[in-house]
Amino acid sequence: MSKGRNAGETPEIEVCAHQPCPPEGSPDVTDALGSPSSAETEPWFSREPSWHGRDAKRCREYLESLSSEEIVGQYCSLRDQKVVWDGGYFYPNIRKLFLTPFEREKDRRETALWREKYGQSEVARWYEEAKEKPCVWWLDNHLIAKHSFKSCVNCGTCAAACPAAEFHDFNPRQIMDTVQSRDEDEIVALLKAETIWYCGQCGTCKLRCPRGNSPFGMISSLRQLSQLKGYHVFSARGRQQYTARHLWGGNFWNRGCSLYFRNTLPRFHLDFGPRFARYVLTQEEMYRRIGGCPDMDGSMPGKKIHPDSLHEIRRCWQVGGTLVLWDQIEKCAQQQAAERNMDIDDYFYLV
Repeated sequence: MSKGRNAGETPEIEVCAHQPCPPEGSPDVTDALGSPSSAETEPWFSREPSWHGRDAKRCREYLESLSSEEIVGQYCSLRDQKVVWDGGYFYPNIRKLFLTPFEREKDRRETALWREKYGQSEVARWYEEAKEKPCVWWLDNHLIAKHSFKSCVNCGTCAAACPAAEFHDFNPRQIMDTVQSRDEDEIVALLKAETIWYCGQCGTCKLRCPRGNSPFGMISSLRQLSQLKGYHVFSARGRQQYTARHLWGGNFWNRGCSLYFRNTLPRFHLDFGPRFARYVLTQEEMYRRIGGCPDMDGSMPGKKIHPDSLHEIRRCWQVGGTLVLWDQIEKCAQQQAAERNMDIDDYFYLV
């Protein structure tokens, strides 16, 4: 049984034997390639919108001056620059690069290079074909949709058990009813609505359905169809798929994880409370000590992923057709930003 401690006392953190804590005087994340204030002189490394001081014009001019090979090469060079510690390495520029205009532009160019290099997979070709087909065709042929729907009797069990229905104007029974109607116009209206984005994908509906349907699986399929046809931009939550593509998608593409521990900022999540704010103040030290920080080599899942392993993950995304959906989300966002005379990086924050 562990010893008790006084209120307010900071608990000791046991240092992992395989991941040494940085010795005093070691380079930190702030002094490998300049301090965080470098975002002011290099706006392409800023994670702020233009209305908070980022020079959007200068940022865009610089990024567009780079060829695709140059921006990918610069990114990889910065990402892999390392600082030697006793028994391991630390990669300080991962913190500098994540979720910046530089990284987003690099991702746009790099995925285009991947499509050029590897061509279209079987799944990608199917997506391109499905884009031009009626929505009803999708319901009959998309694997997830086919396995999600058998015969709905409109009993309402899914709606009664749904946590999202308690907080939003959301009813999975009505979604299944719309699918079952096979009315093209009604399905298109559903794909343009906020409704399909309220689902939390918890799967409770599937467990409770007496006919073995999977409403949450059907909703997942409808979301893909909405993105593929560009209908997602007609709803506020649908437009947020652009941010999601570069947040979670960017994490997977560049760091091999869905959520990078620095993504969640207290000022955007006041509902997390003061304890979370205190945790953020010490998270750098804690993650380094236990070896779970993606900025370091180590034995834990949060380690800095090896480029070869990252390449394998990317191939899974490419073969599975994800790049087709990302490309469509990107095109729709670029078009909307242009129509509103808005910088694409400001669009990222606005949606």
